Amino acid sequence: MQPTFYVGPFLFSTSGAWCGLCLFVVAWVARSECHRHSLSARHLGYFTLGAAPLMAAGGALAHAVDVGGWKVLSYWFYAPAAYPGASFLGGALACWIAAGLYARVVFGRTSRALAFLDALAPAILLIYGLGRIGCHLAGHSTCCGRPSDAWYAVVYPYTVGVDVRVVPMALVEAALVLGLFTWLWSRRRRMSRSGSVFAWHWILLSLERLCVEPWRLNPRHAFGMTQAQGLSMALLISGIVFLRWITVHGPRPERIGGTDHSSGS
Repeated sequence: MQPTFYVGPFLFSTSGAWCGLCLFVVAWVARSECHRHSLSARHLGYFTLGAAPLMAAGGALAHAVDVGGWKVLSYWFYAPAAYPGASFLGGALACWIAAGLYARVVFGRTSRALAFLDALAPAILLIYGLGRIGCHLAGHSTCCGRPSDAWYAVVYPYTVGVDVRVVPMALVEAALVLGLFTWLWSRRRRMSRSGSVFAWHWILLSLERLCVEPWRLNPRHAFGMTQAQGLSMALLISGIVFLRWITVHGPRPERIGGTDHSSGS
């Protein structure tokens, strides 16, 4: 598929059109989860406005570090311009940090903070999976796997070359993540502790990336690992610790009839 196409005199981006459609789906999922947790939908809007630039910066800086090494931190402000690109995992990490900060500042040390994180978790997993399909439509070479002559190999003529067939790891990741989203979505109501949904999405996303990374063509760093492998291992361990803490100390979800209307939450 062409990365761009014309509709009359107008030029459209295939991946951009796909991502635009996906945003509506993800917004509906996040809004429905806020309603289920008796949270006002305004929190979703406030969080999105604040987190979007942080996610973009996190994804761009993570890619710059991956390509240019840690020395890019000495000129981090324009490093993404020198190494243009984005890291999905870097964006996800920035999103998790922003979600934790928002929950802590707005809701404080209450079960409402964990409920807000639980409401966001399925949407984060969903947008990660759908975004990988956008990577495939854009023909990003950084999302592909090793060269292959198998029947499922594809050609990315605009980034890899017309003579090279590679494993479409973006589609593989999309299938895996959407499968994990389906599992989490079907079990979210049965998780008895506030924060469990967020902890499980944290673990699942880290584990998925850790498993697929050996088949992706990314720069190798310390101990022959990619940046995503090292980061995923750290996130996986911290996610398991967080889930353990939630299981032992986490409160049970509150049952509230309506949305929160107090100005403090």
